[in-house]
Parts: sequence; C-alpha cells; structure tokens
Amino acid sequence: MTLSPSQRNAKLSRFLATQAQRQMALQIGFLFGFFALFALLISNLLQNLSSEGVAVGFGFLTNVAGFDVNESLVPYSANDSYLDALIVGTLNTLHLALVCIVLSTTIGVFVGLLQLSDIQVFGTACRLYVEAMRNLPKLLILLAVYVFLVVELPVAREAVSIFDIAYISNRGLNLPSLQISTAAIQTSQTLVLSCAYVAVCCGVWWALKHRLIGALQKFVLPVWVVLVGLAVVSGILTLEVPTFAGFNFKGGTLVSLPFLALTIALSVYHGAQVAEVVRSGISSVAKGQIEAGRALGLSKGQVSWLIILPQAMRVMIPPLTNQYVNILKNTSIGLAVGYSDLVSVMNTSINQTFRPVELMLVSMSVYLLIGIAASMFLNAFNRRVQLKER
Repeated sequence: MTLSPSQRNAKLSRFLATQAQRQMALQIGFLFGFFALFALLISNLLQNLSSEGVAVGFGFLTNVAGFDVNESLVPYSANDSYLDALIVGTLNTLHLALVCIVLSTTIGVFVGLLQLSDIQVFGTACRLYVEAMRNLPKLLILLAVYVFLVVELPVAREAVSIFDIAYISNRGLNLPSLQISTAAIQTSQTLVLSCAYVAVCCGVWWALKHRLIGALQKFVLPVWVVLVGLAVVSGILTLEVPTFAGFNFKGGTLVSLPFLALTIALSVYHGAQVAEVVRSGISSVAKGQIEAGRALGLSKGQVSWLIILPQAMRVMIPPLTNQYVNILKNTSIGLAVGYSDLVSVMNTSINQTFRPVELMLVSMSVYLLIGIAASMFLNAFNRRVQLKER
C-alpha cells in the first residue's frame, strides 16, 4: 500500500514525537535514580552518625575559632568565627589561583611559541622543560622550590635588593604598595578623578556594547595609566617603599615565602601544560592561511594576531578551561608548606571542632561552586568565539 506524502509526513511526525517522549522519560528516570541514590547515601550517613551519637549541624560555624592564620587579605583575628576563617581561606585560595593562572598562561604562551620556533636549540629546550614538568609530581616540585628558597635566600638583614624598591629574603618578597591618602580624599581632587574614572568606565561599556575592540585597546589602557599617574601626583595614591628597621622590613606589602613557593611551583608546572595547549592550538591552523596572509602583505605580527590567534583560540579554550580549574584545585597542596588556603583552614577547624563531615561538605561545596562558575564563564567565552555555521 502506497502512502501519500501527507500520510508519510504524519507518520514521521508521530515517530519523532514518540522518540522525543522516550528520550524525555529516560532522562527523567535517570535523574530520579540519581537523586534517589544520593538521598539513600545521605540517609545512611546520617543514621550511622546518629547511632554513634554524632549530631550533624552547622551552628558551630558561628563559634569563636581561636586560631590565627599566617596571612589574610581581609582583617581577621583568633576571636573571629570559624565561618570567618573559612572565608579567609577561600579568599587566599582564589588569590593564589588567579596569580598562578596569569603566570602559567604567560609562561605557557611563551614556551608554546618557542616550541614552534625555527631555532632548534630553543625548541629542544622547551620540549625538555615540558616533558620534565609532565612527568614530575607537583608536590615534589613544590617541596623542592620551598626548600631551595629557605636554604638559599639570605636573612632579612642581608636581603637582596631589587632596584632599591623591593627586597627578597627567607621571609618572603617585600614589594612597594600603593596607599590611599585619607587627607587627599577630603579635597576636591578626588571628585575630579572620580568623574574621570566614571567616564572611562562608561567608555569601556560603550566600546564593548558596540564591539569596538580596537578602540578599546588603543584608548582605555593609556587613559587608565594617565589616571593612576594623576592620582599619584595629586597625593591621593602614595607609593610606600619597604624599609628595613629593627629586625624586619616595614611598609610596603609582603609576599610570604609559602605563597612565593606555591606561585613558582604551580606556575612552572601548569605553564608546561598550557604550553602544550598553545602549541597544539597554533599547529591546528592550516599553513595555507598563513601563506595567504603573507601574500596579502601582512607582517608576521599581523598574521599571528589576525589569522593564527583567532582560529587557535577556538581549539585552545576547552583544554585551557580544564587547566585553570586544575590550578584552582591544586592550590590545596599549599597545606604542605603552611599556606593558609581553604584546605589548611578546614584541617585546623576539624582538629578543633571534630566536625569533619560538615567542614568537608562546606569545603567541597566552595570548590564545586568556584569551579562551576569558572567553567561556565570560559564555556560562554568559547561559544562566543566559535564559528557560527549557517
């Protein structure tokens, strides 16, 4: 029996609708089974804890912590609560992760480009570096860096001077810092500079809205530099240089030795991973397009910026997302050198409160939320730069 076109279309529509309903039912069944299993595990855990006389609750987070942390980005003392201590640890983790992401990306781009260099010595040296980092445990690298810094760096009195504005010793790296002058804030100069900052922010928003990336690069950065210079000249911002007094340095800001060791170890380790991502991304661009750019009269820099990089980014972003999330998670090895990250603060809190379940759940939730947020941001950026097929 031959079906008419309308009957065939109706039959195909019913078949597709049936398939869609089956897929939806399968997804709902999977989600139901997953949540049922999760609820069963939680119920079993609570029953086991209850049978041992252990009550689960998070009220203890408001109790006084009673311990100090060796460094903090926000004011903190031993009289603050466990929740405040966990916030300090989270901020320290984010601070370390952001610094390592910037440095590892810089190292990775530089090494990745050198691997593709025509100079064989540079290419061989970079490949040896990448292979060494890929086959060494990151914890071993951290301990080696930390021991080297402790043993080889001089004491604070004999600190190595860096252009007489920064000093490095076995206590850490003392850097100059910008301080806000409270006296200058009360003057009319602050109003002028505030208006200028607002104008620059509006310019950035307008350029992004109209996708004027070229204007943004040429205009905004110089204006920000000029505004910061005006703030320094007008006295709103003052440069405080560290000076040695007594037994230690005063003024400026101190980068602690654990933070310095972690930054070096994680940046060098993950820089090798990023270098491989950069190398593979650039290698994925067809040589014919590079030759076409040269034929059009573009310079090597223009070919790299306008042809190679935009296409390589589409290949590089997904693995870079994994590397950045790994950097966030690998900051937890700071416990080995005494850095007060989230894991270190959690461990100290567990030793004092004997609440491992609650504190581990809090820490896992923090890592999960930060990792998911970073992945969502980078995935959104990846979708934006992907080629749109018609």
